[in-house]
Amino acid sequence: MMDEITALDIISIKREAAKLIRVNTEIREGQAIYIAAQKMFPKAVDKLKHTRVDCFYEDSRIDSFLLELQKLNNN
Repeated sequence: MMDEITALDIISIKREAAKLIRVNTEIREGQAIYIAAQKMFPKAVDKLKHTRVDCFYEDSRIDSFLLELQKLNNN
């Protein structure tokens, strides 16, 4: 299935997040991960918005967010 979110996608999200942080040093890692993931997989990220794994406001949720994201697809 093409819309699966894979471990390689997670690496891409982390790489993109690192770029966002370099460009805007004010941004936290959780925000950068969330934004990068949302650009790539908007529908999947919407499903995780305001849940216990939402890492936008809470950096400690990054790993959980990325794990849950891989359980979803972008449909």
